[in-house]
Amino acid sequence: MTAPTARLCGVCLTLLLLVPSVLTAQMRASERGAVSQTIDGTTITIDYSRPQIRGRDSTIFGSFVHWGEIWTPGANFATTLENNRPLKIDGHPVAPGKYSLWLVVQPDEWTMVIDPRSHLYHWPEPDSTADQLRFKVRPGTGPLTEMLTFTFQDVRGDEGTLLLRWGTVQVTFHLEVEPKHALAVAEATARPLVGTYLFRWEGAPDSVPPSRVTLAHENGMLMGRWTPTPFPDVATFQLVRVTDDWFLVGSVIDGELVDVMDEWSFEFAHKDGQAVKFEVWSDNDHLDGTATRE
Repeated sequence: MTAPTARLCGVCLTLLLLVPSVLTAQMRASERGAVSQTIDGTTITIDYSRPQIRGRDSTIFGSFVHWGEIWTPGANFATTLENNRPLKIDGHPVAPGKYSLWLVVQPDEWTMVIDPRSHLYHWPEPDSTADQLRFKVRPGTGPLTEMLTFTFQDVRGDEGTLLLRWGTVQVTFHLEVEPKHALAVAEATARPLVGTYLFRWEGAPDSVPPSRVTLAHENGMLMGRWTPTPFPDVATFQLVRVTDDWFLVGSVIDGELVDVMDEWSFEFAHKDGQAVKFEVWSDNDHLDGTATRE
């Protein structure tokens, strides 16, 4: 074997030996993940590393995570919470921003710590500061979860639930957001609008009979009933005020507002102090139909 060939073989062998170590260095025992949820215009994001049990005692807490430890619910860099609008967690106000999350774990009751210093490593444990939000939480039990997991559940209206699970322990946090739209409509605003209207789709032939839309002011809300309904979601609906003449359509199921459709709006025209018609517009500035007072 010539000297250049020998040197080339040596370089190749060295590279082959290095490849496994390079690949190993790129792998993380607790890969980073994220989960995000929008609740009535408020977007909440949890970014976290996801440790696994990997054969450890499935109780996890009191063994792998020691009692009294200030633990970020994850690994490596601290788990973060980010919200773009005001939020309440278990009734505690959290201003828009990005925070690191920590839990002081004890056998019975834990303490949630929300720290405005978002870019922290899991060790050393953060010191206590006046800027932190701290409140008590009580862990419960649930099915065995191999990989630490955050999920959003029971999202409806202006609230929802954030659930943390690992091992057989789970912690539930109740979330509340500020409503994006004011739902109550003043009686003076509603009075000119209430009544029954005959609605026709734009471009529909005269042979197609109109549907009937009835508006009423009920319990401070401007409610509507559409017969026959074009869509099940608007058989009963709520009008959500943008201006005194411009309203978004909210879907009501079992008496509860479950969705506000930003893509659909009613615009009213008045004569002599009373609404005489309204137009239904989609979000691409397309006129879908017109309703005239019966």
